[in-house]
Amino acid sequence: MAITQIIKNTCKKLGENNKPTYVVMAIATVKGICRPTFTMMDKTEDPQTKKYTALREGLTELIAIPSYWACGEITGKIAKKVFNKDAVLAKRAEKNLMFVGVCTAALFVIPAVCSATIKPIMNKLGIKLPDEKKADNNHKTDITIPSEMSIPAIKEPNNNKIYNYPAMQAFANRPQTGLKVGGL
Repeated sequence: MAITQIIKNTCKKLGENNKPTYVVMAIATVKGICRPTFTMMDKTEDPQTKKYTALREGLTELIAIPSYWACGEITGKIAKKVFNKDAVLAKRAEKNLMFVGVCTAALFVIPAVCSATIKPIMNKLGIKLPDEKKADNNHKTDITIPSEMSIPAIKEPNNNKIYNYPAMQAFANRPQTGLKVGGL
């Protein structure tokens, strides 16, 4: 058997028995391993910040994996019950509703569970962000509110200017302001 036939058979088997829940759980597992690892490898960041961030990312994915599985399986079972008379339709509906369940987990369930659980877990472990530690030490805060606040006038930019930057070899026919991604 040629190598191409082995690859085709493997892909066919994986494609026939694949569920959206399994794919997303695999991605969450890899993210749960790689993101904290890469965070801890950052040499420029404060060690306490790295520790906090890596643990938070790991906990998020630890919460995500069972959430994806539960939401996907629950919606898959609903599809089986609703479309139990037609086997072909039931199988399609199961996979489609599993996908909807996984999306629901990503949009609503995981953020809600993370908001409710990660902060208390981090506090129990005694891990706080360095800024939070400073805030805990400074219990007294002085806030002064001026009686009259002056708001500076906002000038309208002249959008018809042609900008010439020395680093650029061409003229820009619009203002170069705002978010700059990927370079100049």
